[in-house]
Amino acid sequence: MSERDQQSAAEASTLAAPRAAGAQPRFSLERLSSAFARLMGATSAAARHAQASPQVAVVAEEAMVDDVALPVTPRMIVEGMLFVGDAQGRPLTARQIASHIRDVTPAEVDELVAQLNETYRTDGAAYEIVAQGGGYQMRLRSDLAGVRERFRGRIRTARLTPQAIEVLSIVAYRPGVTVEELNRLRSAQSYAILSQLVRRELVRAERPKESPRVARYYTTARFNQLFGVSSPAELPRAEELADA
Repeated sequence: MSERDQQSAAEASTLAAPRAAGAQPRFSLERLSSAFARLMGATSAAARHAQASPQVAVVAEEAMVDDVALPVTPRMIVEGMLFVGDAQGRPLTARQIASHIRDVTPAEVDELVAQLNETYRTDGAAYEIVAQGGGYQMRLRSDLAGVRERFRGRIRTARLTPQAIEVLSIVAYRPGVTVEELNRLRSAQSYAILSQLVRRELVRAERPKESPRVARYYTTARFNQLFGVSSPAELPRAEELADA
């Protein structure tokens, strides 16, 4: 667990710690939201670190799979480097690729690329290696560009405001909360934010049969998937959500 995850878990655990009889509630919405935001940011921070790292394959003599040594061929390395690509999205030249492979020349890289493309065509792969800008790039086949365009713009990175994180953290740690309870905990109107979270499929509303006019809010399967848990119960607990 990273230092950031440990800090988040510690804060959430502090919020969940039982209090002695007569003691004041420990619930702090600001602290809970802060810890929850760090939990949300852990994955994206790791992704940013990976993007900032050099995107160049490291040549190894052999790979170990199930304790069996398998030789890494120049062709495998060429394919791997082109699959990962350059961090800035620039084509990789044959000279750049060859410089990372022992005893392979740029001309041999050209031959390996041709072999890979022939294999892709034979297998009906959805991708190909193209010569562009003095180098090579792996991309979706040109005849499948229409499929890509249909999806373009439909997938957006989910960015949540501090207010949305605040609402989401309460729903996660207090499943079944109502709008009125959220408003009271936050001292602010919460319905518009809840509607946004419902549209993003992070929160769902249920109306119990005994009181169908009052909607209660819960996190969703998509929420669990994004946070890598099977249920909110696996999150660092903060069960003491009494009014501050």
